[in-house]
Amino acid sequence: MACDLHIHSNVSDGGFTPTEVVNHASEIGLTCIALTDHDTFLGVEDACLHARKIGLSFIPGIEMTSVIDSNEIHILGYFVDAHNTALNTALLKSRQYSLARLKSITDRLTELGHPVAMQEVLAVAGKGSIGRPHIAKVMVQHGYVESIHDAFERFIGSYGLAYIPPQGMPPEDIYQLLRDAGGVPAIAHPGLPGRADMMREDEIATHVECGALAIEVFHPRHDDYMVSYYMKVAQKFNLGIVGGSDCHGPFYPMILMDRKLVPDWVAEKFKVFYRNLRERRIIVMN
Repeated sequence: MACDLHIHSNVSDGGFTPTEVVNHASEIGLTCIALTDHDTFLGVEDACLHARKIGLSFIPGIEMTSVIDSNEIHILGYFVDAHNTALNTALLKSRQYSLARLKSITDRLTELGHPVAMQEVLAVAGKGSIGRPHIAKVMVQHGYVESIHDAFERFIGSYGLAYIPPQGMPPEDIYQLLRDAGGVPAIAHPGLPGRADMMREDEIATHVECGALAIEVFHPRHDDYMVSYYMKVAQKFNLGIVGGSDCHGPFYPMILMDRKLVPDWVAEKFKVFYRNLRERRIIVMN
């Protein structure tokens, strides 16, 4: 039996609708899932209602982007109050950061001879959060690149010709926002933090001091050594353990829910961990 606590839908940069996420998870036999779209809660209610309807355990979540020295550090949040005013104000500000960055990227692409209009990017993104994958999709539509992966490798990834560094809140601000909204903040995929080296114990200790309460131990790009390493780090700092596929649906065929299954005890122990935090008032309950 397996769970998946890191899934994206098409309200951020995934390919499944929130309802399709739930259906697919049920079809492959998952026992518990969390929807963790980038910087938005738009899909949580639909996914939660449908999961309840078909009897699938569901945890509301989000994935937020923090920035340190122009490097992105992703932070997962679980059991978060999606209506928290301060958090939603921060999400609106994050969208403004993203729009400004993406406009700079499209301007640079135009200078390189591959014009992409922001209106096209916004149309692809729809009502949800917006990011570089939406630019990549437009580039594929125009025939500038063969795939989304190709767009990142050649143009909009960290070493691409049109790359623009991100702007955003520092991790400590996001940890505090998530905790104040009743959520459990977790360091996302520390084995691939957007640079060559995996996140080590001393850096994780800094994040714990800033407010991290959990860590993503299981991830498709975490090898056996990383899983063992982060399991030990979690035990040392009394962190909750989460894990998932980082599924982005059919647009990313190599990133589906069943590419590396997470044992279902991860979800069950994490629920207990959350209840214990509430009892100890480590997180703020509204």
